Amino acid sequence: MPPWNRKPAPEPGPGLVGVARFARTDADLSSALREGDVAIIDVADLDRRHAEVLIERKVRAVVNVSASSTGRFPNLGPRLLAHAGITLVDGVGPDAWTLLRNGGRIRIENGNVYRDEVLAVAGIEHGEERAEAELAASESGLATRLDSLTANASDHLQREQAMLLEGARVPELRTQLAGRGVIVVAHAYDAATDLRSLRRYIVEHDPVLVGAGSGADLLLDAGYTPALVVGSMDNLSDRALKECGEVVITTALGRIENPERLEKHGKEVVQFVATGSDEDLALLLVDTREAAVIVHVGGPPTLVDFLERGPVDVASAFIARLRAGTKIVDAKAVQHFSSNRLALWPLLLLLLCGVAAVAVAVSITPVGGDWFDSLGDTLADFGTWIKGLVS
Repeated sequence: MPPWNRKPAPEPGPGLVGVARFARTDADLSSALREGDVAIIDVADLDRRHAEVLIERKVRAVVNVSASSTGRFPNLGPRLLAHAGITLVDGVGPDAWTLLRNGGRIRIENGNVYRDEVLAVAGIEHGEERAEAELAASESGLATRLDSLTANASDHLQREQAMLLEGARVPELRTQLAGRGVIVVAHAYDAATDLRSLRRYIVEHDPVLVGAGSGADLLLDAGYTPALVVGSMDNLSDRALKECGEVVITTALGRIENPERLEKHGKEVVQFVATGSDEDLALLLVDTREAAVIVHVGGPPTLVDFLERGPVDVASAFIARLRAGTKIVDAKAVQHFSSNRLALWPLLLLLLCGVAAVAVAVSITPVGGDWFDSLGDTLADFGTWIKGLVS
């Protein structure tokens, strides 16, 4: 077409302009997004874990296919995004996956999402006031949520009784865990910071490093190679499948989705048929295989954070931690004790200073003076003897 016949690109209107980037899974959140992108996600009741990943990736805005706050329980995700200055458009519906283009430029204005200046999808734009109001309203249902936890935990225990109490269906591993310390890393909350704080502990104790889902990518980014990775195929990146050691694929249906990804990397995997999140099943697996201590990186720091998950996930998380009991230690506790331990060199320096002080005190006494004179004569005689040997 001649240049004089080409239609000029429409001028963008007011609002926020950025590149749409689809993030359908947890693995996409941690690897596909780039700074300044507009993340297209589908996460009902956006929790703190997902929000922190989005903030860490420095996205410009978030378009959520689902409702970011349903009111079932207090979830901190929308408030965290608002505090970080990230625009959130809520509940645009599943048509976003077809009406928007991955990698294409879009514009957001008052909850409307435009592609090529044509309205594609629309939702509700969250501001800080709305996020605070929804959080306050949902807190009233927290007591009901706790009652639900009790009922769901009981159902989960009955359904998975053989596995939880006797270890049925928990796979055998090539990786030896019995009697060893284990670090299980989930990509959530302050996981990256906590992992950095454990560097000294890792060097001194050589624990087995286990990545739960996209936590494997977090370990790889920190310069570690996980000996074991546990997760569903949707949550494991190609990088994790290629570079990590033993791979355990979790599945509730007893079949592995997209097995061609495993064939591509030539991986032989272990299958773990069970219900629950990658993190909970990783904790259950290492506990059943008799790990001596389990350091949990990326665990929920508060009760509200713990209850942000769906009712089934909360129940499985509660049972997994209850089963492991005192074996589980939070990463922040390990960091506290390891960083407050005295190093060896200050003790040696203190001892040397004490010896020097005693020597000075003794030297100023008459007896001490005689000792030092005698020691000086002895050293002089020893020096003369050495010179005689080499001359």
